[in-house]
Amino acid sequence: MADSSIEAIVNDLLPVFGVDALKDEQKSILHCLIDKTDCMAVLPTGFGKSLPYQMYSLVNRRLTGVKEIVVVCCPLVALMQDQVEKMSNIPEVKSAYAGSSTQSDMNIKDGLVDIIYASPETLVGDPEWRASIQELPVSVLVIDEFHTIATWGDNVECPGKETFRKWFNDIGELRSLFPKSTVLALSATCTLKIRKRVKKVIHLAADVNEIVISPNKANIRVLVAKIPNTVEMSMHWLIEGLSQLREKFSRTIIYCTSIKDVSDIYSYVTQELPFASNLLEMFHSETPRSRKQKILENLTNLSGEIKIVIATSALGMGLDVKNCHSVILFGPPVQVVDLLQAIGRVGRDGEPSIAIILYNSYHLRKLSSDVKEILRTTDCRRISLLQCFLKSEVISLIMEKESRKHTCCDLCRRKCECQNCSMLPLEEIFHSSGSSCAGQNDSDISDSGTEEYFSNNEHELENLELS
Repeated sequence: MADSSIEAIVNDLLPVFGVDALKDEQKSILHCLIDKTDCMAVLPTGFGKSLPYQMYSLVNRRLTGVKEIVVVCCPLVALMQDQVEKMSNIPEVKSAYAGSSTQSDMNIKDGLVDIIYASPETLVGDPEWRASIQELPVSVLVIDEFHTIATWGDNVECPGKETFRKWFNDIGELRSLFPKSTVLALSATCTLKIRKRVKKVIHLAADVNEIVISPNKANIRVLVAKIPNTVEMSMHWLIEGLSQLREKFSRTIIYCTSIKDVSDIYSYVTQELPFASNLLEMFHSETPRSRKQKILENLTNLSGEIKIVIATSALGMGLDVKNCHSVILFGPPVQVVDLLQAIGRVGRDGEPSIAIILYNSYHLRKLSSDVKEILRTTDCRRISLLQCFLKSEVISLIMEKESRKHTCCDLCRRKCECQNCSMLPLEEIFHSSGSSCAGQNDSDISDSGTEEYFSNNEHELENLELS
């Protein structure tokens, strides 16, 4: 059918889904589904990756008059619940996730649900569910958060490591269950290595239609520094800045790789500065739910009184922190995907922001080679980071378009000759205290003995609800 007919149907449905228009990337995904063409899309959190396949159910029905079912393979119950809740307000489209209730499960198996959400354990690992869904007229298979195939399934780079969720290795079997279905693979952050691995696992062609938006956040400057192994010696500059600025301290997130580090930093600051207990909070998996909710409400309020939140990666998934332009990573995450996500928690309003990555010899022990390369590079942190996600020609275009100079990273700032280099408040505090060791070529940063792992870090284990 002509593109004009599709466009007319889409325009008619936009108000139903509460949007004014589809973004170009969303249009491309929708057309892939309509044209029965496999697609892999890597688009930022909050971009609206789900909208094309959700809209497809109605678009296809109006185009062909035939009801077809979309199956979404999703890793987390929380994500499924969120999507089903959002779709509950859309007339003519029924959605549900496997395991939510007895009645809902019956509706799914009877073919009464248009968009079915289920985990790999259900779709591939449960013989009863597998047989039931195979009888349905499934036309689209969506692999949501497809990077988890590589991060939660077997890690081919570390043979012998225990698999976190084994059925993620077998998601490719869905193609044999529904050989005529179109596959749409979605992720918010994914490296080139993971994309290559996932293509193989779910049997996508090497030249599959890829829709990728650069993960580059040009407004966030990256600074890297080696610190002593003790909290007291490595974070004394924070005490100095907080004691001077108090309520005027810029809102800052401090990410740690363990609950112990969160607790140690919190205890150190509040003991040194008792008044800071009103400006400081902790957020991790053991934080009471009511306390978490209060912190989240505060962070999403422009006038919230909390100035510093010390957290594990439990704080973050899709959270839009208001008026926050500073993030400190007390120890980089093991994997570069998590590093990029942590950096991107700030500066979502496009204003100049700073990400300070601190590491000591203990942190280095478990870092992946990609993260180590970002720490040890002597050229540009941003290029080193983007090389994991984008092809070299794309990176070249980005760097030509944007000013590297002092707004890029600590290394580029050193080379800048504009005579007008400025610092953000947190960066000024860090430098004025004499804490910065940025740019040092640390001989400890090597790949030998590196333990690259996917299944045992806190990011993966902290908030998971398995179906």
